[in-house]
Amino acid sequence: NFMFARGFADDAGRAIGNLLPTASLQSITTRKYTLPDKTVASQVLMYRQLLHTKCRPGLKLSRPFQGTPAQKAVMHMPWWEQGIEESKKMVISYDNLITRLWLNGAIEPFRYQDQAASLTSAGEIDLLGGETTPGDAAGKEEPPLETYMTDEGLPPVPHQFWVDRLGFQQPDPVTDFRSGGVLSLAMMVYMVESKPVICQRFFTGDTAVLPFGITCINVTDMIAKFLMLAKSTDRMEALLSQKPFWKMFADPNAILAVQELAMTMLCDVAVELGREKKVPALAKQMSDGMPGDANDRVTVFDFSTILERTEKRVRDDLLGAGPKTVEELRSIAGRLRVKYQNQLERKIQRAKQQEEREKGDGGNSTVPAITPPPQFKDVMDKASGMAGGFFSKMKSAKFPTGFNNRSEASRTEAASVATATIVDIPPLDDVPSATSSQPAEADTTQPDPSSGTEGDWAGTDIKPPTDAINNFSIGDEDDDDPDMLL
Repeated sequence: NFMFARGFADDAGRAIGNLLPTASLQSITTRKYTLPDKTVASQVLMYRQLLHTKCRPGLKLSRPFQGTPAQKAVMHMPWWEQGIEESKKMVISYDNLITRLWLNGAIEPFRYQDQAASLTSAGEIDLLGGETTPGDAAGKEEPPLETYMTDEGLPPVPHQFWVDRLGFQQPDPVTDFRSGGVLSLAMMVYMVESKPVICQRFFTGDTAVLPFGITCINVTDMIAKFLMLAKSTDRMEALLSQKPFWKMFADPNAILAVQELAMTMLCDVAVELGREKKVPALAKQMSDGMPGDANDRVTVFDFSTILERTEKRVRDDLLGAGPKTVEELRSIAGRLRVKYQNQLERKIQRAKQQEEREKGDGGNSTVPAITPPPQFKDVMDKASGMAGGFFSKMKSAKFPTGFNNRSEASRTEAASVATATIVDIPPLDDVPSATSSQPAEADTTQPDPSSGTEGDWAGTDIKPPTDAINNFSIGDEDDDDPDMLL
């Protein structure tokens, strides 16, 4: 019995091996991606806590600074207050973050614009000649920069600069951080302090049509979804998930780099969309009935399209490539940028060639008509005629149902069981039963090959208009977690 069982197991193993190649067995038994290690898990839990901590004036979280390698690795992150080594505390303060955001986002980038306005109002600039009217002002000091700070050292709330310059929805920005919490605020502070070139694209550059604040918060929410930081995802489920990019997040700078590159990608997508809208053929393809579709430039109504394209690129092309380090991530982003530019050039070139062909045809047809050769048309007509005649004879009572010399009554009786849609030809010497049901009326009408109506569309489905501004707003997060000491 033992030998029989062993032989049976060997035969079964060989059979399975023949059915499944070695590569397939390895793909089944091995993980496609690695799980987050202890360092990555620690980083992810910190991001998750920051995302779920609700922003509010006076919020302050702290923990002792013990100088451990893990603490030293993250002490440069943007959410901490300065002076960690001196105070021996790692502090996160809403007032500190919002003040840094105000000074570096709403004041400093507009320094020279505000100074020029103040000098002009004082009559010290000759707008025609570009020189100061009182005389030579070479040794004159610049006027102090107006920061509008309160006596408590806090930024003014409410203030219109939060909307006009930083791109929030309300003069009080705290309501816009509902979905992203302290993490989204810290990411905005990082962008205005460390990446002013990208921010200028939103303030006065090629992406000025999009509000910086709302866009940055949406990008942070997008990254949080990729990292499974949302409340709807169980913490252990996130830590046991397999992702191609987990190894990279052992470096605390990874989340900052992803935020920076995602914002750059979003700006590039907005510029690409603007170029596509200037090509009539491409603009017509993108039109879906929304108010912004009639324009030849990007508007806020295109925000959902821009965010959707950006999310796909970040998820599939950037993070989906499985970068192991931040340097590799930046290298992938550089190659992707060249790839997208080349794709756009080819797309525009094909659209222009299509427009030229349409103009050459007089603009009567968007797709050139294909005329079959005369020989092919004759063959198809003959084949259609033969097929029509054959099926007509089969539906007719005169068509014989057997190949033996049967009587006329037998053939008539066989024809009585024929239906207008299905005809069964019995074998030799097989006479149908006389108890068949009443035959349906035979349809002897032959199809008209020239009608050409079969297969035509009765109408064209039109996509229902969608609210393109839905992704532009920031969703609520209910039942916020209680603040925890980090």
